Amino acid sequence: MSATTTDTTCAVAASEPEPQSETAFTPHVQTQPALASLDGIAENSALVIVDVQPDFMPGGALACAEGDAILPGIAWLLAQHAFGHVVATQDWHPARHVSFASCHPPHQPFEAIELYGHSQTLWPDHCVQRSEGAALHPAIDWSPCDVIIRKGTDPRTDSYSAFRNNIGPDGHRPATGLAGWLRDRGVSDVYVCGLARDVCVLWTAEDAVAAGFRTHFLWPLTRPVTFDTDADVLARLAALEIAVIEA
Repeated sequence: MSATTTDTTCAVAASEPEPQSETAFTPHVQTQPALASLDGIAENSALVIVDVQPDFMPGGALACAEGDAILPGIAWLLAQHAFGHVVATQDWHPARHVSFASCHPPHQPFEAIELYGHSQTLWPDHCVQRSEGAALHPAIDWSPCDVIIRKGTDPRTDSYSAFRNNIGPDGHRPATGLAGWLRDRGVSDVYVCGLARDVCVLWTAEDAVAAGFRTHFLWPLTRPVTFDTDADVLARLAALEIAVIEA
């Protein structure tokens, strides 16, 4: 099934070709990840793959620690067709997005400011629409995806979770429509992986629980911005009773 691409208002976006990275990659290499048997995956399940894009790889604009290590495992997982539905998210920012440190001089990347009454981490410019770094990573065959959700498209609002944007200027977190899409298809269990473990994947898992889905965190198929946050992430997952699949 070819994927439908939506933005975070859940309107179907115009079809446009993905930019291709000039970096040399071996495409579609599949290596079985260190995960428990796929026999235990719930029948009414969805795999949500978060922001696996070149800008989050080592050497990218907003590199995650060992971000490229998850590529073979995710490629293998998709090739198994073990999930009832597959969703991918894609960070897709306009230039001069509110989350970019370059829009808030003299602040620097990774500093925090107050935005709409809440703390906002400032990031390096990354995943700018139609740039090579914003493409879904070319080392993975994305054809098994049913839908691709582009997030962070509103220049005024950041968007970490696959389910809801961050708080915007009106004080609300608009839904992306993913929860309703999953419910319409009878999904009961959501499995999350991707980048970054301590930001967008974590927020996606939190919102999956809030939306009423049994949630599973595929730890080996995630990487953080920094490993220093791992203990806090595990504590948060435990507090929400999210199943962490480690091996």
